[in-house]
Amino acid sequence: MDTDVLDSIKIERIPGTEYVRLLEPFLFYSVVLRSWCAIPKGFIYDEESVPVLRGTNPEAGAVHDYLCRKDSIPLVDKKTAAAVYQEFQAYYDNMEMGFFNKIWDWVKRQFKTDVVKVAPDYFHKHRVNASYEEMSQ
Repeated sequence: MDTDVLDSIKIERIPGTEYVRLLEPFLFYSVVLRSWCAIPKGFIYDEESVPVLRGTNPEAGAVHDYLCRKDSIPLVDKKTAAAVYQEFQAYYDNMEMGFFNKIWDWVKRQFKTDVVKVAPDYFHKHRVNASYEEMSQ
């Protein structure tokens, strides 16, 4: 089976914050994980935290942020979460057309994945159902 999602992501911005909330569960299949996963409705995350490229792929950001929570199912290590993040960036980037878009997407994907591999103080810090107040701490 290939990397897949069942539906488009549905989010709403939380006013006065940098966070968004899932309005519906987000179901995805990861080749890296070899399983389907479900991010629950109400999940709060910041789309993507990588400076300069923040929020350029909110779906991949949701998948990565979910896998970085200390009680995600499955529970993975930081390297695996980064690999799945890269997988879903590629999945969504491949929907774009054009040679130069593909080159730029590859550069962004590599940069963002490398940043999350080395960024400190975020991995397994929060629960899946953490509020935006908890996320801000």
